[in-house]
Amino acid sequence: MEKVSFKEKLAFGFGDVGCNFVWTTVSAFLTLYYTDSVGLSAAVVGTIMLVTRLLDGVTDLCFGTILDRTHTKWGKARPWILWSTPMMAIGLILLFHVPMGLENTGKIIYAALTYVFVAAFAYTASNLSYNALLSLMTDDQQTRASASTIRFICTMLTAITISSVTIPLVGKFGWGTTSVIYALLSVAAFMITFFGTKERYVPSKTDEEGTKNGSVVEGFLTLFKNRYFISITLLFVITYLIQGAGSGIGVYFARDILGDANIYGLISVASMIPMIIALPLFPIMTGKIGKWKCMMGGLVLQFVGAVIVLLGASNLTVVLFGLAIKAVGVAPNTAGLFAIVADAIDYGEWKTGVRQDGLTNSATSFGMKVGTGLGSALVGWGLAFGQYDASLAVQSESALRVIKFLYAGLPILGLVLAMIFLGFSNIDKIHPQIERDLNQRRGK
Repeated sequence: MEKVSFKEKLAFGFGDVGCNFVWTTVSAFLTLYYTDSVGLSAAVVGTIMLVTRLLDGVTDLCFGTILDRTHTKWGKARPWILWSTPMMAIGLILLFHVPMGLENTGKIIYAALTYVFVAAFAYTASNLSYNALLSLMTDDQQTRASASTIRFICTMLTAITISSVTIPLVGKFGWGTTSVIYALLSVAAFMITFFGTKERYVPSKTDEEGTKNGSVVEGFLTLFKNRYFISITLLFVITYLIQGAGSGIGVYFARDILGDANIYGLISVASMIPMIIALPLFPIMTGKIGKWKCMMGGLVLQFVGAVIVLLGASNLTVVLFGLAIKAVGVAPNTAGLFAIVADAIDYGEWKTGVRQDGLTNSATSFGMKVGTGLGSALVGWGLAFGQYDASLAVQSESALRVIKFLYAGLPILGLVLAMIFLGFSNIDKIHPQIERDLNQRRGK
């Protein structure tokens, strides 16, 4: 394969900058906007998000089939990054412009329709094609690990920025103007990815004709012959459930448990700076012990950090310390998760003779969307169960217990499941043979 330059890896990383200007904003602040500014109940918000995410899982699988059948002068994934960019920008603006003159039912309908548009269509087309791009840029494991590392350094820096400046921006300009600013920044980032990357995998005529002529049912039957995609999909579900719940409840935790909403930016920094420092070590460590061992060690560190946060949830210093340890553990899993998807695509081609970039990524994206949806729904339902009242300056004890559990207790349970799912996802041990065999088939 042609060498992938650092400049191109950085351009690839900017795609997640674009995604996060939309999705980090949505996952971290949309529930707060709906409950405190629009006046929707937390239970309704949680239900909208879960139902939408289940629908989103279906659209993921449909779009994966479309992506596998896409063949343009720009490749398979890059054109969809271009075409979905205006949808992402417009969708973000619509989400944070709920017409305040509507009755409560009208607000619920507006919120549901706009959230479905963003989550089930715009973000599906954008993020699925972006995730597929990595396996189309290169087939080298180390290059994929390096590109994933750069990608998530970009992601973390963007998330820190959004977490730190959004509340002050909203205080000065309001939710509507802030969403317009973020939408424009996302467009710029996506264009850097589109123009700065190159797809190097060119399907053979046999592969291309088989993809076009094969039925959707045949495609799914072939996918289920790939034993790794199921365990990796479940790993996505639990990883993003933890992340979705943490993002949605974070600002409540900062305000109601630690006493100041502005602390949310500080705890976000504590959650991400150690991760950014640790991320460059990931390609080095994968070269020595492999991705799977790095990721399993990362889950253990996350577990330790989560326990510390739970035990000292009302002490800011202890919380920051626990989050820092947890962040170091998140680094190998953040970078490794999408890299093992690319390896699973190679395994599927090696096993069945059919390469399914779109459909395999759609299955894992399904796990990501369902996980985020469940996490967001748990936030809404949990707040409702704890009798959260947006009009109160000090929340009830039941609400505070729920907020503490969602932020500090739920991750502990989720990480145990993540270790189990990762245990069934070790492709490292056979990938060298896969790479040799595929290169022979392609005449390299």
